[in-house]
Amino acid sequence: MKTLFLFVAFVAVTAMAGVTGVFADDPMSHKEATPDLKERLMKDAVKGTLMQMNGEHYVIKDDDGKELRVHVDSSTKLDKVMKGDRVKAYITEKGHATTLQRLEK
Repeated sequence: MKTLFLFVAFVAVTAMAGVTGVFADDPMSHKEATPDLKERLMKDAVKGTLMQMNGEHYVIKDDDGKELRVHVDSSTKLDKVMKGDRVKAYITEKGHATTLQRLEK
């Protein structure tokens, strides 16, 4: 009986290690910045190229060539982005990005 219990416990621990190992490879694989319905309806959206990332301020050059400085912080839903990425930002009237998504080129 004790051997059966130890075997079942071993199998359970091994299975859990395998499951957590899958998620440990890429912690952001299932996390995407997705705007909610309120953002889509109420906020302005800007599409363009991410030109600069200076701390909490990002500069996006839109398709018309206009550069826009947006503020990001811990409340911003943010995809992994790098300088040169195509992005879409949902911004408030004060220039705060509530969501910043990376777009496919």
